[in-house]
Amino acid sequence: MGYYPIFVEMRDRPVLLVGGGHVALEKIGKLVDAGARVTVVAPELIPAVQAYIDDGRATLQQRVYEDGDVDGMDVVMVATDDGEVNARVAADARAQDIWVNAADDAANCDFILPSLAQRGTIAIATSTGGASPALARWLRERMEEFLSDDVVALGDLLKELRVLVRQRDRQCAAGCSLVRTPPPLLCTSCPNRIPADRWQTAIDDELLALLRAGRITDAKARMSTALGLDAPLIASPGRDG
Repeated sequence: MGYYPIFVEMRDRPVLLVGGGHVALEKIGKLVDAGARVTVVAPELIPAVQAYIDDGRATLQQRVYEDGDVDGMDVVMVATDDGEVNARVAADARAQDIWVNAADDAANCDFILPSLAQRGTIAIATSTGGASPALARWLRERMEEFLSDDVVALGDLLKELRVLVRQRDRQCAAGCSLVRTPPPLLCTSCPNRIPADRWQTAIDDELLALLRAGRITDAKARMSTALGLDAPLIASPGRDG
């Protein structure tokens, strides 16, 4: 099978989760954190899953799976150890062209879930294509070690600076007669355009040291200078200066 890595916007998407045990717990947390509208179908729930229901973060149909439960869903996830239930739910979902995932049951999966390391705005997904969940977990743990406080702070800083860059790009594009792309994108020849490699070279050991020391203002100033954000816009043939 050929898997394509992707992060999907899940806010307000209806998701059916069949099962109420520990496997369901692994799935429900990330789903509700992503803003999905989760409906759980299961005759019994472990307390940790029940807590999501009690808190109003998910809804419950406390019974076995029934025909029609997949109706209106964008995504279906099966978290049972019953192969017959998995196959039945998968068949119902696929009949309506709904993506389905069944835990540890590749034949009944249209997609698989990566092992995810996440801190702040940074998420690193690892997968072995289903070949070795143990290796995927090992890789995730290594990535969690990599996501140190300074790396998380770097992510926050770059997010903030990207907003400033977009504002600057809009300002440049608004005064340029040569712009052929929708704002805030700039012409590839524009002298005010910040190339991707400049972002990369601006992330150096000194910047990380400033972040590690909690000197966020100094780190922002250093990065802004490296990107040229503290300089006025450069005149170009399409601009009036």
